[in-house]
Amino acid sequence: MSDSRDVVNSHIQMPKLLLKRFHNEYNRFFYYDVEKGHIGKNGSAGKINTQFGYYSKYTEDYLRDEIETPFGNIIAYIERMGVLQRETIEINKSIDGEIKKFVYALIARGATLERNSESEELLQLLPEYKRHDYISRNGINIAEQEGLLCEYIVTFMINKTNIPFVLSMDGVYNYSFNGHLTFNLPISPQMAICLIHINYIERVINNDGTMAMFEIEREKDIMCMNQCAFNAQLKYKWGYIVCPQKNELERLAGEINA
Repeated sequence: MSDSRDVVNSHIQMPKLLLKRFHNEYNRFFYYDVEKGHIGKNGSAGKINTQFGYYSKYTEDYLRDEIETPFGNIIAYIERMGVLQRETIEINKSIDGEIKKFVYALIARGATLERNSESEELLQLLPEYKRHDYISRNGINIAEQEGLLCEYIVTFMINKTNIPFVLSMDGVYNYSFNGHLTFNLPISPQMAICLIHINYIERVINNDGTMAMFEIEREKDIMCMNQCAFNAQLKYKWGYIVCPQKNELERLAGEINA
């Protein structure tokens, strides 16, 4: 399927296409390094969260063509629609499926699945990059077949405050929103994909079939969501949290020992 000559410099979990959306006006972002416990100031989408030979070129091409490009096309479509100025959006099955597949890929490429697979003896016989290939691709397929997020509805959350969303390498974090389990995936400092449980369907789906979007105007709410993202990444004792502004990362890091 692939050999040692087909390895490239890979983004381990969070792909470049989403990371670069958190660049500031200097085409950089600030980042919190979980392992080192410090904030860096010159992070870039092309360099952070990468490792040469982590995946084979075969798997890199698969992730690009089957996961990242379709997701990037959805983001472009959303921006053409001017979602930040709207209150509702139409989401068809295709968009729903591609968004959830992107989330499955983030999960499959994450540290948890990697560690859980370390005990499988047969996998240990493979070169490391082939092991990563197998875990990521198999994880995506299993999540999709099992309908891991079938009980969740896709909509969007618009951040109307001056506090930007942060982005962790894990990408997705959960919290309780008006008493309902919700998952967020920030796709820019001002917008997040929001996966909300079907128990909240009456608040999300309008009579005409469009999806209501959530506008957040209180800075406190965004700060709480960012804290959830930050704490979720800390649990893995690995990875980074990025943000176009340093202040929010300083606030989040300051909460660790508070």
